[in-house]
Amino acid sequence: MSKITAITYYRFDEDYLLDYQKNLKHLCDNFLIVKDTEGGLMHNEGKYRQRLYQQAFEQGTRWAVVLDPDERLEKRAIKILKNLINNSEAENIKCIFQFNYREMYSPNEYRCDGIWNEKKRVAIFPLLKDNIYSDASLHMPKHPLNSDFKIIDTGLNIYHLKHIIPTLRKQRRDLYEKLDSNHIYQKIGYDYLIDESDLQLTKVPWRRRFVPKYRDYQIDDGIYTIK
Repeated sequence: MSKITAITYYRFDEDYLLDYQKNLKHLCDNFLIVKDTEGGLMHNEGKYRQRLYQQAFEQGTRWAVVLDPDERLEKRAIKILKNLINNSEAENIKCIFQFNYREMYSPNEYRCDGIWNEKKRVAIFPLLKDNIYSDASLHMPKHPLNSDFKIIDTGLNIYHLKHIIPTLRKQRRDLYEKLDSNHIYQKIGYDYLIDESDLQLTKVPWRRRFVPKYRDYQIDDGIYTIK
């Protein structure tokens, strides 16, 4: 199987990185982890990620696994994904892999009402010379946009851990409202991030658990004061 690299960057969430690496170590051959030192409220996410993809491509990476430091794959995903990648290469099929995106609300429960149960994320794709990416500054698709890629819905879960912390849910809402006050990048706006009026939670089944298990992570207080 070709080289698989986990690609991410961090700013205020360095404490998540050790468990991030443990979560992916049996899938990925290499890690490209970069500290974001560009400062400011938010830089152009699309162009920033493309620089990382280019760096990984030049280092010989064929497959990119793109998760944030506070995101985890379910444990059983590793074997399934290796088989999917092997089959893709053997059959010479250009494909990208899509996951259910689960926003955790407690260490073992994720939110499942309304829009929360519909979230999807492409997180694994081949790094090819002719890949086309979004240049959007915010909420950009992290995967290539080429029309000839086949989207494979794996049915597997990605768990977003940072959403467990109530103060970070509010910080996330406030930040995005400041960056996108006219809701150009997300028409529904961001108040839904803290709206619990129809709250429903689903417990993560044992067979779909993630490892390492959740612990209390340290967040740099600067996340609450970025300007």
